[in-house]
Amino acid sequence: MALFPGFKTTLLAALVLLAYSGVAQAQDVTLNDVTVFIRGAELFNSSKVTLPAGESEVVFTNIASGLNEQSLMLDADNGVVVQSFSIKRDFLTELVSPEVEQLTKQIDDEVREQSKLNVQREVIQAQLAVLESNRALGSEKEGASVEQVNQMLELVNRRMSEVLLADIELKEKIAAIDKNIEKLKSQLDEAQQKTGQTVNQVVVKFYTAKAVTSHVKLSYVIPDAGWVPTYDVRVNSITQPVKLSYKANVFQNSGINWDKVNLTLSSGNPSEGAQAPKLQPWYLDFYQDYSSSKMAMSIPRPAPAPVAEMAAGANAQELDGAMASRAKRSLSDYVVTDAGGVNTRFSISLPYNIASDGKGHSVTIKDVDVQGDYRYVVVPKIEPDAFLQVQLKDWEQLNLLPGKSSIFFEGSFVGQGDINIADAKETLDLSLGRDKKVIVNRETASS
Repeated sequence: MALFPGFKTTLLAALVLLAYSGVAQAQDVTLNDVTVFIRGAELFNSSKVTLPAGESEVVFTNIASGLNEQSLMLDADNGVVVQSFSIKRDFLTELVSPEVEQLTKQIDDEVREQSKLNVQREVIQAQLAVLESNRALGSEKEGASVEQVNQMLELVNRRMSEVLLADIELKEKIAAIDKNIEKLKSQLDEAQQKTGQTVNQVVVKFYTAKAVTSHVKLSYVIPDAGWVPTYDVRVNSITQPVKLSYKANVFQNSGINWDKVNLTLSSGNPSEGAQAPKLQPWYLDFYQDYSSSKMAMSIPRPAPAPVAEMAAGANAQELDGAMASRAKRSLSDYVVTDAGGVNTRFSISLPYNIASDGKGHSVTIKDVDVQGDYRYVVVPKIEPDAFLQVQLKDWEQLNLLPGKSSIFFEGSFVGQGDINIADAKETLDLSLGRDKKVIVNRETASS
């Protein structure tokens, strides 16, 4: 069918217009920076898009699951206007964690090695067939002396013995590989279940007066992440300052892996809300108790604040045992919230990789030397041992948060302790463990 030249031009223009306006382009975002809160994290992404004049729609992919829609911020340069956006689930993109990739590679390597061993067994079977036929021919060979026949049979038998022993070794190796493959497959199934989340997409409608290339910044907050402060307390000698290592166990289960991101750790918690409380007045009035016909005065009480249930007298070991007895650990098990902490931010200069597996990944924040006074603390009524303690000075300048500490004294691990700034006063007292060289006796004083 022949087309008029003018009709060809019109059709081409219509197809181009359809390509630009009717189909949304998909664009991956690059995760650059992450601010991790005590509970939650803010992800800062960027992308470069080429937009035609007028309205256009872009689907941004590689967006974490569970994002807070109210926290989503979009910004585009070069005069591009963000008209609207929406969030939808992406059920097609499959997240592959580094653990899954490693296990899959190990299984492939084992299967490849097993295939090589099976080929060697096939070669051995062919050799056995040839040796068997040679043994039959040697015994039936005409004109050969008995000695020649015996020599030939001995040679064949010796060679067959070597080949059969080699075949046994190959079968043992193949069986060992089978067991290893089964173990790796079990680990792979477990790892795949951990990363079974679906990710999100952000569909954005842009407007621009002319065709441009725009750099888009996109940030949002997710709940399934956080960090827990930990410390290493090292004392080489009681004549030297304390070496304090400030660390963080960072975890996330957002559905996407954080690859080579710039981390900032914040002691803030966006889930606490930003609205300042208002103090409401309490009003006194007479209350008529109709059941007893007596006058009484009532003060309305506000609803009690939620508190964590804890048995009176429970110690740290009992609490740790109760936590360990749970069959499954949730993300909240890693979260420590302290209302007395200050809002501090730590920017990490090195890029980090944090997999979406819910596990704690150790991040070193800083190492400092802290001056302190050493002393012995004894409570003979409770413990017969003497405890070496250091009283840290100027601890307010360290921006510490409550957390667990690993204590090392004179190069040896002593045990774990707790850093609790709520109990600190002029000094922050840290126990460095028992000193068996100091002997304490408790005797009843005679009256």
